[in-house]
Amino acid sequence: MSLAATDSPFPIPRGLALALAAIGPVALGGIFAARAGVATPIAVAPAIVFGVLAATSPALYIAIAATGDAPPAGRVARALMVGLGAFGIALAGLVLPAAFLSLSSVSPETTVAVTSLALAGAAVLGLQRLSRELATRSPAASVIFVVWAAATLGIAARLWWDLAAEVMS
Repeated sequence: MSLAATDSPFPIPRGLALALAAIGPVALGGIFAARAGVATPIAVAPAIVFGVLAATSPALYIAIAATGDAPPAGRVARALMVGLGAFGIALAGLVLPAAFLSLSSVSPETTVAVTSLALAGAAVLGLQRLSRELATRSPAASVIFVVWAAATLGIAARLWWDLAAEVMS
């Protein structure tokens, strides 16, 4: 049976995908915490992920609505959950290799690089899935999504970099 034949957007239960989205940033924060000897990243990493998404997602809906191509709010909320679940599944596959590379390295810069790449890679995959779920029809809405995604990634990257600089110094 194909994935399209089921109502689930994931090969695993939706709740599990969302749980992975919640646990993944905690695990990456744990890698930082283990490396730096402070517990702050365990709480700050998920706060960055969910805080930036919560702060920027209303702007996405408002901007797309301004183009006249806004899907219903329920569909947008579902698309955000599917994108977040895709982020969680991707991050679940990247956490263990990131932990191995980070904790077996002698350089703290490796921890920053590897965990940043894991988080960024999962975020990009989650955004791709969100884009497909939203399925905007107008070119203007597509441009708005790309600009929003770049801004959201930029804000999250800046906060992540600030965390890494503070913890690894």
